[in-house]
Amino acid sequence: MEQYTVLYFGTWGYGKAGLQGLLKSENVIIKEVFTKWNPGNKNMYMDQVRILAEENNIPVFNTLKERCSAEQFTRAVVKHNHIDFIVSCCYDRIFKPEILSLPDRMAINVHPSLLPKYRGIKPLENAIVNGEKETGVTLHELEKDLDSGKIIHQIGEIKIKKTNTYQKLYAKQCKAITLVLSEFFKKPEFYLANRKPQNKKQVSWAPRLSFEIRDDDTVKEIQQNSEKNDVF
Repeated sequence: MEQYTVLYFGTWGYGKAGLQGLLKSENVIIKEVFTKWNPGNKNMYMDQVRILAEENNIPVFNTLKERCSAEQFTRAVVKHNHIDFIVSCCYDRIFKPEILSLPDRMAINVHPSLLPKYRGIKPLENAIVNGEKETGVTLHELEKDLDSGKIIHQIGEIKIKKTNTYQKLYAKQCKAITLVLSEFFKKPEFYLANRKPQNKKQVSWAPRLSFEIRDDDTVKEIQQNSEKNDVF
């Protein structure tokens, strides 16, 4: 089985799910993990990727913006040689051209929506507010424009029910993120050869909302809050 070297970039729960997908793939060698954490302020949500990487003896680089400039970040990445894939999931840094061109095969990203729907930073939240009945995750090629690259692999059929809590839907997306990456690395050349451009006519966006969503809020409650806050 061919081995693939990877640099991984991720944060929060989605980022942890992506790292779990790589760890499930026996043919993936993770050279380094890039994530953010604040050593002076422990955060069980922010620290998830760092903790999982350290538990698996993978080098971790802290990209917290207060501690790491854009130039330092780029230098830390491009020092690597012979990298097959850059893999990103829920990551808050912009990848400069020299990073996107670093891997021998491709830079790829997992986005928690059924692209081209809901490009942007809050896809699940916007799908709920807009009354979508289903969501999913998309593995796509990383390009300079946000969430615009060719679709490599997609997993849908995550039903959005009125009684679902935000936390439950988020957890289902995390499972799909783990799955989409583990499936991809079983036959990456097949998926890359069959990737498809996004339909530009179907593009929609996922901006920040004007109100906070709690983990135990139901879909119905979130939609009611959106109406009260005149989100759209």
